[in-house]
Amino acid sequence: MQYRYRKNHKITLFYHFKEKENTIASFEKLTQQKYGFSYFYLDKKNNQLSADFTMFFNAFLGDSNSPVAYQMLEGLQKGKNYTWNFQWNKKLSSLLNLSLNYFGRKSENTSTIHTGMVQLKADF
Repeated sequence: MQYRYRKNHKITLFYHFKEKENTIASFEKLTQQKYGFSYFYLDKKNNQLSADFTMFFNAFLGDSNSPVAYQMLEGLQKGKNYTWNFQWNKKLSSLLNLSLNYFGRKSENTSTIHTGMVQLKADF
């Protein structure tokens, strides 16, 4: 579901249901539910802001410490997982763009992981 108010604001709510099964060897099985929302804003001064938050509920049967599990779980853990990110972009001039990015994730049995990035890009 997507809601746009005014020309430059957009909010999206989503839900995905996915099932995966390994029928070749160990017969691992994943049932995943994914809930989340995202927000996007663009102003007249060339600022762009986006943020999102996602919750994953992974019901996984099998050895969760195997390469197959890593692939099926897409790098997440079984149980509850949360991911979020924030991006801000600013066009400084006709040649320079500045980007700030922050990513976070948390699983039930792990510490929160924070990642950030700053980028100054010159287009010529």
